[in-house]
Amino acid sequence: MTVQDHSSHHPLAHLLLVDDDPSIMLLLRRILEPHYRLTTASSGQEALNCLHEGLFDLVLTDINMPVVSGFQLLETIRTTPHLADTPVIFISGMAENNDVVRGLEMGANDYLTKPIDQQMVLARIRTQLTLKNLLDTQKKNISDLKAIQAMRDRFFHIASHELKNPMNNIRMAHFLLRSMLDEDPSVAVLLENIEVALESMQDIVSDFLDMAAIQSQALDLDLRDILIEDALWDVLIQFNISAQKKNIFLKLDEVNGYVLADSRRLVQALSNLVSNAIKYSPRDTVVTLSTQPLESAIRILIHDQGPGIPESERDRLFSEFGKLSTKPTDGEGRTGLGLWIVKQLVTMQNGEVGASFPAGGGSVFWVELPTGTEPEPSLAAAEPRDQAEVSPCT
Repeated sequence: MTVQDHSSHHPLAHLLLVDDDPSIMLLLRRILEPHYRLTTASSGQEALNCLHEGLFDLVLTDINMPVVSGFQLLETIRTTPHLADTPVIFISGMAENNDVVRGLEMGANDYLTKPIDQQMVLARIRTQLTLKNLLDTQKKNISDLKAIQAMRDRFFHIASHELKNPMNNIRMAHFLLRSMLDEDPSVAVLLENIEVALESMQDIVSDFLDMAAIQSQALDLDLRDILIEDALWDVLIQFNISAQKKNIFLKLDEVNGYVLADSRRLVQALSNLVSNAIKYSPRDTVVTLSTQPLESAIRILIHDQGPGIPESERDRLFSEFGKLSTKPTDGEGRTGLGLWIVKQLVTMQNGEVGASFPAGGGSVFWVELPTGTEPEPSLAAAEPRDQAEVSPCT
């Protein structure tokens, strides 16, 4: 076996030339030596040995060679993980069109025909090397982004879990202070501050963990036919106390129908919207939940009487960390992730989200999901509930 290395003073790339015809090899060397570092092999087997010993930026090979053909060489390259992206250019005779087609179908990047044209050889090699450089850069960028994403997810995971211990300590202190309330009524103010801080910290932890789960695609969905009324009642019960603290009505208008959704994630998305509505609504106002049937979907609407969103900021509503100038009305915390999480959860359930801002004020946020199928009457599990205003003003 004879393998020769030929290096120029300014190597741009390392090429492997494979041909059993000495005259073709000599011509290729004369054309390429001024521009590239070259390794030559006079058979397919020698080329395999070269590939085993080192990496090349491009392989230029004849098709028809004894023992190991250009096709076999190409197949080895494409099925070997660390070689798979190496550009391969075939050299063929004018009458070998079928071989060229077969080679391209097997994954060859390009081909040259005999007799060899100097400008054509240089142009096609430059093109493939440029494409390879772009691919290598893209792969590195993707790898770097994945590493950054993994680092960020790890940070959020650690930070979120590290917050749980101090939160538990605060809850214990809160419990002890409440037991002292009868002895010192002034403690009530301190308790209120602690409750607000706990809720804010809980929101931060939940949002960070949800974001990490969504971005790592770790959420499993169980799409079923969900009665919208049941989901909304779960949300209303969850936020009844929060609404009462600000003397806000949570009003459930007439709601009908089923949607195809994951029950837990639907309630989570709606909970985020209702939480926002309470958070940004003034005291002594109303938050109304309703539905609107569409052609093949049902829209669930949450209408508040808050200040709305400035028009210049509305394109950032559902973006990650998209904090807006509008502030909570009672000092509640915010992460800028709530609406982004809603959008991700709803999109994963084949739905859409949006918002409108009536001329009279307030905001209407909506979730739109595919219409579900109502179960047979004998399978209905729950008795219908009366429509109600859940949080009475006191």
